[in-house]
Amino acid sequence: MISWLLGSQAPPWSYLEDLFQDYRNVAVYVDNGGIVQTIKVSDIDEFYTPFSVLIHAKYFKYYSPYYIKLEKMVAFPTISEKVANYLIAKKGWKGIKYYYGDEFLGAWVIYDCTKCRDKQRAHLEISRLTINDDEIIEAHLKIYNS
Repeated sequence: MISWLLGSQAPPWSYLEDLFQDYRNVAVYVDNGGIVQTIKVSDIDEFYTPFSVLIHAKYFKYYSPYYIKLEKMVAFPTISEKVANYLIAKKGWKGIKYYYGDEFLGAWVIYDCTKCRDKQRAHLEISRLTINDDEIIEAHLKIYNS
């Protein structure tokens, strides 16, 4: 049913929200050209299982999350170890950090939030900006506290 999205230009968020309304957890990943490359769906709410919709950080250089719907949390990626360490250390935040040997590959930063569609989208938009780490941290905290 959703396989026709693969290889096409990413549709608007509103379209994806309608398409995936019956799914608890969904992630759509695009390449640098905005073409849908991967779609993951799951009914399991945990982020650390193999059934999670969150991809391994080794793929961050090829794909970025375009749309994420998580029933019980908000998640966004970072390739900055400083951003990951700072936010994950905050009360109520958690995450998954990925390393290859001593090299930091990236992380998912996560916090609990039920049906927080607007916050999820805002965090993903921050992740696409090219600003310094301190501004990224400040922007994510502002969204969290809104």
